[in-house]
Amino acid sequence: MSVSKALALVAWVIVSAIITSPATAKESLSLSSTRHTTKLVDAPQPSPREWRTDPPADCPFKRSARLTGVRFTGRHATYTGADTWYPTWASDGNMYSPYTDGSVDGLLALSFDHEANRFAATTGSAKIVGDDPLNLKVVEPVVFASDPKPYGGRYPCGSLVYNGVWYYGTYGLMNENGSLDPLADTAIGEVNWAVLGPFVGFRTSTDYAKTWTQTKHTAADPLFPEPTAFGGPVKIGAPHFVDFGKNMEHSPDGKAYLVAHGALIPDPNPRIANASWITGDAVYLFRVT
Repeated sequence: MSVSKALALVAWVIVSAIITSPATAKESLSLSSTRHTTKLVDAPQPSPREWRTDPPADCPFKRSARLTGVRFTGRHATYTGADTWYPTWASDGNMYSPYTDGSVDGLLALSFDHEANRFAATTGSAKIVGDDPLNLKVVEPVVFASDPKPYGGRYPCGSLVYNGVWYYGTYGLMNENGSLDPLADTAIGEVNWAVLGPFVGFRTSTDYAKTWTQTKHTAADPLFPEPTAFGGPVKIGAPHFVDFGKNMEHSPDGKAYLVAHGALIPDPNPRIANASWITGDAVYLFRVT
């Protein structure tokens, strides 16, 4: 594995993890069409800091002697006005990623019903070129429309390019009290996409997103037979691929693995937002065979 490419991927994932979230307002962007301009607001200047690591005494894993800590230097680069980046390293040496709820090179993706989408949900894709995490190029954006119904949102999740085929997953989202809006008022305050819907399936591309073949599954008829009732708990809501490097070269058995969060079924402790786009009561690991 190229050290520089690995660092670029890690840096991108860390930045994405910090800034990624589905739409958290009913819109803070000024939207009139699928091409728009975005006003960027200066963020506080980052300062060097170390990520605290205080594993509990009963942690079953031995502490690493080689990786002793993570320090953020404050050096960074800003590339787009979008979020929800899940890069995958392809055999051609480039990384490919979903994006949504923002724009790349002026091309907007919004993963929920909105007049700018003509009331569909769109998800974006783009190519990430370069080995220097501070000097990457994000190019060739494409948007793709999918029907979120009966859910309010249909967002990107697991993404993998393997042997020239891009597998691009999407999943459904809704809110508490049966709401299909990104934000909803609840007893604990305003929540964002607080109910995790099902994993719909994978659309595929064999030409790096120039064209796509849509999954035969829909949000109303997803890949896995869950939930048993609309708005009920799911196990496999928003799966993500385990990263095995360029074209999965480090997979121990040549298989792809995914990690997903969700809830137990039946859910023994249902509560507001216990299984959402960012929260869950259970973690599931599964393998593609």
